[in-house]
Amino acid sequence: MSKLALAINQIKTDLNDTYSIKNYFISNFPKTSKALQIIDDEYMKPKRRKGFNLVPRDSKKNGIIYYARYSYNGKNLPTKFCTHTGDIKEAEQYAIKNKDKLISQYLTKKEGKIYKILSEFYKKESSIPEVKTLTERGRRDYESIINKYFIPYLKAEKIVSFDQIKKITLIKYQEYVLSGKIKNLEGNDNDVYIPIKPQSVNNYMKPVRKIFAYLTRKGEIADNITEMVKKLPVNTKDINPRGCYELDKLKGIFNKRWENDLSCLLCAIIYTTGMRNSEIKKIRVEDIIKIDNCRFIIIKESKTINGMRQVPLHDYVYRKINIWAKKNKDKIYIFNECKDETFSKANCYLAKILKVSNEQLKKDNITFYSGRHFYKTLLSAEGLGENIEEIFMGHKVTGNVKQSYNHLDKQGKERLVKKARQALSIIDRCIFTTARKKPRGRRGCGGAALA
Repeated sequence: MSKLALAINQIKTDLNDTYSIKNYFISNFPKTSKALQIIDDEYMKPKRRKGFNLVPRDSKKNGIIYYARYSYNGKNLPTKFCTHTGDIKEAEQYAIKNKDKLISQYLTKKEGKIYKILSEFYKKESSIPEVKTLTERGRRDYESIINKYFIPYLKAEKIVSFDQIKKITLIKYQEYVLSGKIKNLEGNDNDVYIPIKPQSVNNYMKPVRKIFAYLTRKGEIADNITEMVKKLPVNTKDINPRGCYELDKLKGIFNKRWENDLSCLLCAIIYTTGMRNSEIKKIRVEDIIKIDNCRFIIIKESKTINGMRQVPLHDYVYRKINIWAKKNKDKIYIFNECKDETFSKANCYLAKILKVSNEQLKKDNITFYSGRHFYKTLLSAEGLGENIEEIFMGHKVTGNVKQSYNHLDKQGKERLVKKARQALSIIDRCIFTTARKKPRGRRGCGGAALA
């Protein structure tokens, strides 16, 4: 009977005596036992290690050398660390001893790179084309979203490189914002967290999408993962439509007594020009020009590129702006110091003149910005034309509208002045009244409207 047959019989007779079986194989099959031990050391032990595995690589100097690949937070790091030895036991000892140090060095290096790119992307001095197309306000808003919300979220998720950001990572970011754990950009400076609506969550994703599109274009990352993330659906109940006053509500309002000249002036500006709050803050004396005896405010700084435009200015409002500018002659921007509270105060003063309660303002969602909606509704209702949004309000321009009303071009200037006079005629008829008799006492903003 062969030695192998004897070994099999020995196994059958005593299956529980593993110690005897091992000794029998070592004694009778020393070479086979040694080979099995080598295989066991080579393949079985690394699998039992926690937090890393050893990968052999060919080396001209040593024949073979081991590299340690660590895992962090359940994921393998996308790099390997040389153990400087071809001995598996020494490599294992090196990997265990230097694990924390090597992982820490890697994370510091990688984390610094990703967060440096994110935090500096929307800097004012950035030369990135995607940033250059933004307005100053848009750039600041995008920079704020990335630094205050997206970066802290990634750090909380222990993200250290762009390749760790997956589709689920960005979906969780959407849910994180939606949950209200992130303070609203337009909220107070305290720690009160305001729930975010789906439409706003989609806005929080815009600066993230722009960054990933740029990195993909430059080859810094392989795929634009944001293209796989859909916008959150916006339901009608999530939209609180902004209200505005009825079109005949404001007729003669600026002939009445106001308690605050600045509030009166600010309301006169927005209800007769449709300018954005941020645009009003940037009005300068030199931005008011005259074209064929028709005054305009040239808006050079706006929310969007399309916001750069010329807005017709009523003579009454021009005079009051001029008076206010002389009182504040040291200021570059006439209304730069106006804060959100200043606009809210002006809105409340207007409501008081109109005998509208604060409860009604809140119910109808009428804010200072509602003056812009009133302006659009009024001019459209009076037949000025559908392209009023493109010409005077700074909305997205389609076709050749912008070029057609370019005041630097002769034909465009004629069209612009004609349209402006139509707009001013509507404003004069529907907001200002003819002062046939000089009323007694103080008038709104310091005087009566023009006849």
